[in-house]
Amino acid sequence: ALSAVLSMLCPCAWLCSIRTIQQNEQAAVMAWGQYAGSITKPGLTIINPCGIELRIASTARTSLDLKDMRCSDAKGNPIIISGNVIYKIYSVKKARVDMQNVEQYISEQGPMVLRKVCSHFPFDSSSGPSLRGGGTADNSVGAVLRKELQTILLDSGIAVLKFDLSDIYYAAEIAAAMLQKQQAEAMVEARELIVQSAVDIASSAISRMKAKGHQLSAQGEERILGNLLTVICSDRGVQTTMPLQM
Repeated sequence: ALSAVLSMLCPCAWLCSIRTIQQNEQAAVMAWGQYAGSITKPGLTIINPCGIELRIASTARTSLDLKDMRCSDAKGNPIIISGNVIYKIYSVKKARVDMQNVEQYISEQGPMVLRKVCSHFPFDSSSGPSLRGGGTADNSVGAVLRKELQTILLDSGIAVLKFDLSDIYYAAEIAAAMLQKQQAEAMVEARELIVQSAVDIASSAISRMKAKGHQLSAQGEERILGNLLTVICSDRGVQTTMPLQM
């Protein structure tokens, strides 16, 4: 009412009443410091200029980079991680009226969530989700990060669209040791696969020979199996030898 009276006493104030709301923008209307409503559609808007303040917020997608943050994984290994958050404002009232500085708030909460979530996952794992990948869409690191951050930002008018790790590596003091460990684990896994495949190939060879009518003694089967396993499992070239009967 006060705004209407003042605008009637000073009609020239209406010259400043036309405001433009751009595409991907919303505005919270404050009348004498009190929230009066929101403008959610772009275009020209006529607003009583007396005692009215517009608090503009962009609803376009925004990206936030979290660079080189130090934390520990689920096994206590020190790691350096970086993440990227993609979000948008969906409520100008919550973002511009209920929050003092929503951009600063998300930039402070993002690192906290990143450290908290990453401390629950191992750096690498072959049997489940890890910081380097794996797991289903519901329990992957990115899904947990987005869910945790969205829970914290629930009342801030922000929708978290994506929260992924952009870079991860071991801290310098353990990087060399962990590289040797990964190489050893990879070698063990490779050897297990080779041995398993060698057993399957050797067993299949014996079965095929019997199916074709070859008569093999127990000693002959053992000799053939031993030779095949030696050839397949060896990491070096095998030289053929022939027994000599004197």
